[in-house]
Amino acid sequence: MRPHIPVGYGGAMSEYRVGATVIGADGELGKLDALIIDPTTHTVTHLVVSHDRLAPRLLVPVSVVTSANPDRIEVALDEAGLHQCDRFDEPNYKTPEGELEYGDIVLDPGSYFLEPFASPLDGWVLTSHERVPKGEVTIRRGADVYSSDGTKIGHVDEFLVDPADGHITHVVVREGILARKDVVIPLGNTSVVADERVVLDLDIGQVNELPKIPVRRHGHVKAD
Repeated sequence: MRPHIPVGYGGAMSEYRVGATVIGADGELGKLDALIIDPTTHTVTHLVVSHDRLAPRLLVPVSVVTSANPDRIEVALDEAGLHQCDRFDEPNYKTPEGELEYGDIVLDPGSYFLEPFASPLDGWVLTSHERVPKGEVTIRRGADVYSSDGTKIGHVDEFLVDPADGHITHVVVREGILARKDVVIPLGNTSVVADERVVLDLDIGQVNELPKIPVRRHGHVKAD
């Protein structure tokens, strides 16, 4: 049996355990299969619910949870509402390597996924940049990124979050697998085109001149 994790929802502290039964307005809806954690706030944002062995897993926001314990989670959804939830698309999230420590609890790989959010290292102020709420960003993690002159920069790896207000200000682009170099692009310089590609309004020279914002990656979540 997998360990349970103490988390907060709706301002209260509760417990979620992978394998718990999810109960809706018209009965059992499925089982809790995994948790989605925002590593910048240390909170669970969604439940990954498996409702049928042959059906896709679904993302249930914790905002609809009305009560929870390690064995039973009650949600303000009926079966029709469950099927209106987004599908769980695993590549959109980060899977830390190995086990994840949450206080005294050790989580097994596959029982949790992290929202693809990073934050700037201390001392960097992002207030002058365009920003959007986390839930409104239209760029997908993994999308290829090109400069305005057609040079492929890399792919979207994470989104930079301003700790001051929790909004996204930049796209963190991983520049090739071997180079392991990050390019941090302001949201205002990006646009999404066909095939979910991201095209910048900057040429390759301007990309190289962007300020080098150091990124704090959140590969682990620790209790406060």
